Amino acid sequence: MSSLRETASAAEIGWRISTDKKAADARLPALSADEQAFLLDLSSTFREWTKHHDLPAPAAAVAEVERLLDAQASTDGLDLEPDQRAYLSNAARAHLAGFAPLDNFLSDPALEEIAVIGLNHPVYIYCRKEGWKRTNASITSMEHLTHLINKMARPLGRRVSAESPRINALLPDGSRLHASIPPLSAGELTVRRHAVRAWSAADLLASGSLNAQALAFLWLAFQSDSSVLVAGNTASGKTTLLDALLGFIPLSERMLVIEETPELRPAHPHKVGLICNDELSIGMADLVRDSLRMRPDRVVVGEVRTPAETQAYMETLLSGQARGSYATFHAQSASETLRRLVNLGASPDDLVSLDFLVIQRRIAHYEMKSRQQKELRRLLGIYMLAPSEKAAGLGNTNLVPLPLMEYDMRSGKLVPTPALSQGFARLAQKLGLTPAQVQKLYSERAKFLSSLPTSAEPQKIIEKIQSFAYR
Repeated sequence: MSSLRETASAAEIGWRISTDKKAADARLPALSADEQAFLLDLSSTFREWTKHHDLPAPAAAVAEVERLLDAQASTDGLDLEPDQRAYLSNAARAHLAGFAPLDNFLSDPALEEIAVIGLNHPVYIYCRKEGWKRTNASITSMEHLTHLINKMARPLGRRVSAESPRINALLPDGSRLHASIPPLSAGELTVRRHAVRAWSAADLLASGSLNAQALAFLWLAFQSDSSVLVAGNTASGKTTLLDALLGFIPLSERMLVIEETPELRPAHPHKVGLICNDELSIGMADLVRDSLRMRPDRVVVGEVRTPAETQAYMETLLSGQARGSYATFHAQSASETLRRLVNLGASPDDLVSLDFLVIQRRIAHYEMKSRQQKELRRLLGIYMLAPSEKAAGLGNTNLVPLPLMEYDMRSGKLVPTPALSQGFARLAQKLGLTPAQVQKLYSERAKFLSSLPTSAEPQKIIEKIQSFAYR
């Protein structure tokens, strides 16, 4: 076997590496036809070996692949040159013990999404701060794509097949897997990466998604008995924002987190997580009813999407078993949030129990000088539900979202509105203080937040916040 690699179709092994120099690199070799044939023989040997041995841990599997590679080369009478031995070993490890050609992307903490959009198309990745990029990798056979999907879902006891051609699952590392095969699609796979670490208040400020003044107001909202709904479009950072805001709640309180898939990671030692289970027909509404007997100080209902989940969230607001209830919701604006809640079954009159709306959006931004189209995640507004003579299309209710702070698209800044004083008045009522005292706390906390070190770990930031506010 020559050490000279020819670029050839990799349909036999199910994946291909192109010579596209502008594409993100999968860090795998483009194998020649002979090298593909060698890897196929090695795959057969590895599969035969697994029939008689328990599937080892990843490190042991890699060692076994290395041993079998040398044995295969010896059997075939091949004298592999050092560089060829190195890149064949890399390809074999990824193909047999990993998720070739996705391994490099699955291990990159800067990526938020990895997407296979069909056979013989480039795999795409979503890079934080850079957006979507094509890669030099592609999947070339449905057999290999199905194998990858089932290999990812194996720890969960799940798989796709002709009878069950779709899967939505939470991977052991916290990432979300969605995939489908014919007849539902031409074959696709999306992995939404779970953040390596939770974000803190300092991280939010460093990202530019909001300013210290907005964060100080939300600190007081979360400290008080206020209930808050964080709404926005897909991948706008709603869960990341809510997770960071939970750090403003005293660590001494009991927190109950109800989710369909576990994403929130509050630092509170006294916390209980409940997970919905479709297979057992246990939904969010069932778990919310269970929470009535659990005496939580705070309840987080994760992501609200369906009529049943909307009803569950409304139950947490109305039942009064917690001093504050929180959730995320898909909507583009405050008014759309209220309309969608009503359309999903929330009683307009019951919405009075919701104190504040936070709108987090993923917005397009065009830079004139660089001529680059970018994507920003920004907090577009903080709203208080207040009575008005105008019904705003919400049935019989006279509630409207009153803007307290709103994002100015031209300046790129989040600015307070004259109605912010009404927000202070509501917080004063919740905290048992005067509006003047609340404004003093607001100013002190905005100054404190501005001084937080951006390089500190989230736990250290939470400790500073707790020490500052709850001595």
